[in-house]
Amino acid sequence: MKKVILALCVVMVMAGCAFSEPVKLPEPDKNCPMSLTEALTFRRTDRDFSEEDLTLQELSNLLWAAGGVNRPDGKLVYPVAMGKQDTAIYAFTREGVSKYDPKSHSLEITAEGDHRAETGMQPFVAKAAVNLAYVHDASLWEDMKAPEELVRRWGFAHTGAVMQNVYLYCAAAGWNCVVRGSFDADNLAKLMKLSPSQSITLIHTVGKRPKN
Repeated sequence: MKKVILALCVVMVMAGCAFSEPVKLPEPDKNCPMSLTEALTFRRTDRDFSEEDLTLQELSNLLWAAGGVNRPDGKLVYPVAMGKQDTAIYAFTREGVSKYDPKSHSLEITAEGDHRAETGMQPFVAKAAVNLAYVHDASLWEDMKAPEELVRRWGFAHTGAVMQNVYLYCAAAGWNCVVRGSFDADNLAKLMKLSPSQSITLIHTVGKRPKN
């Protein structure tokens, strides 16, 4: 039987381990059943989701495709301006909220419990397997003394690159997804323990297709 998302977290808690300990994800499976051109052909937005969770392996594959490390020097699968890796990915699942660390390919648990419904107003956000929140951190640009508008522009550009990676991965995996801009940013920032320099740019709902 497949393990559900973050089953390892449950084991750690039951064993009396600190919930804040990072959860190491399995190595991502990089064998894609579909070519890039095929994924582009089938890329689409769909708001219809099953209630099936992702396995820990499936979550690992998704997060690596979204924003993982693909080179020994620590650079990512999407381009960033001036080398500023200013976009973090948070995963809202049935088990909790966690921040993805691409360098260690692990999850840092930031909140327990199912908070998927808090990521938007649409009913499907509480049903889909995972909601990915993309978070821009402007403080990483302070050494550049760049204009605020330019920093914000690059933040959304980086989010767009991550978002497209997720869309293409979902197309290849045969999953559905939709990116959203409607959410309670203040409430989520408190839940995710974001700093004043951090802001949520978009949220991406991902899940398996309903079985007909």
